[in-house]
Amino acid sequence: MSLASVSRPTKLLAFALLVATTAGSSALAQSGTKTAPRTGSTTRSGAMMPMTTSSVGLEGYCPVCVVEMKKWVKGNASVQAKYDGKTYYFPGDDQRKMFLANPSKYAPALGGDCAVCVTDMKKKMPGSVHFSALHRNRLYLFPNEEIKQKFLASPNKYADADLALGGNCVVCKVEMKQDVLGNPQFTTTHGGMRYQFPSEEQQKMFVANPMKYVKSPAMTAGSGTK
Repeated sequence: MSLASVSRPTKLLAFALLVATTAGSSALAQSGTKTAPRTGSTTRSGAMMPMTTSSVGLEGYCPVCVVEMKKWVKGNASVQAKYDGKTYYFPGDDQRKMFLANPSKYAPALGGDCAVCVTDMKKKMPGSVHFSALHRNRLYLFPNEEIKQKFLASPNKYADADLALGGNCVVCKVEMKQDVLGNPQFTTTHGGMRYQFPSEEQQKMFVANPMKYVKSPAMTAGSGTK
């Protein structure tokens, strides 16, 4: 089944998905039903939503559909893939294959935890699909509307909250004691953090034994590998 042939789900989330521009200077509001609200017609709520620690990512919604189609489409539990401790559902095998080809593109930042909370409060807090935003074509979740609006006001401040070592290679840091900038082409997510490597060789070394590098004494506090 192709993306174009995905049928309209019986229920879509009744909330606006705000798409922040790369520059972060404006946002395009789109709803899950492709009915765009008028500018400024957002519902503000400071109340915290009840959170769960379910291993099912995005409450069963398809991450590929959100990123590629800007639509919240319920996935099928029989079509799933596991990535970084979460299980994601898809409406069809085409979406599942797209996800597996580049999971770091589609999985939500920080595995669904709030990037604003990690950056400003130095603590992990689960986000909700009811408060989401796309920035640079990556999905971010937040615990409430107020925090989402804080992200949208300065998205570039929070966008790389999940980028370990500022994009430097953790394998090079541990093995060679050198700071070597990684390549986004070679990205692996572990514990919600994105690790980038200069080549596939370092990436494979990390995947074979991530704890060797994440918990290495060579890693300093505040490196983003906690």
